Amino acid sequence: MERKEQTKRMKEKIIESAIYEFNEHGYEEASLNHVCKIGNISKGIIYHYFKDKDELYLSCVKVCYDTLLQYYTDYVNTLKNDVDIKGLMEVRMQFFKEHPKLRGLFFHSILHTPNHLLEKVNEVKKDLNAFNAKVYWEYLKHLELRVSKEDALMYLDVCQSAYNEYFRKHSSNCDDLENIIEQHESMIPQWIDFMLYGIAKER
Repeated sequence: MERKEQTKRMKEKIIESAIYEFNEHGYEEASLNHVCKIGNISKGIIYHYFKDKDELYLSCVKVCYDTLLQYYTDYVNTLKNDVDIKGLMEVRMQFFKEHPKLRGLFFHSILHTPNHLLEKVNEVKKDLNAFNAKVYWEYLKHLELRVSKEDALMYLDVCQSAYNEYFRKHSSNCDDLENIIEQHESMIPQWIDFMLYGIAKER
């Protein structure tokens, strides 16, 4: 039992140190040597618990997404009514104010994850995506739709993916990440309005 606890603590220490590094530098620029310095641990210890940089990165991203999901869940549980989409975005902004070490990691994972890890990151994110879909589904109940709720949910998913892909393409390196994050977040209200109501008035 004591050995399991020691293993758990060591993995948590490695992940905490790696989160700091990935948060600051993203996947490409992050260095395991820096992780070792941050946590005062050897590279051999890292490789004892994690196969490679990919596995460590995915573990950190999972912590980020799981922590955000729990924050969302706790918030929703305090409400008497369903949370709306704009409200959810405001909660996310508050989350990053309270968890600044996860802010960069979250956006790096959306905008700068290398192609060979995109599928695995999406797999790690599936519970968070499912939660978002549930919020969207509940919100759509209060709207008069021109399409089925199933189609509306699909369109919302496509729009969200396209929105992130736009910023992914326009964020070629980590140096401009802060500026990209500010643009990404500031445009969200307009993007949500576009998703729900389109860009043209009906004739």
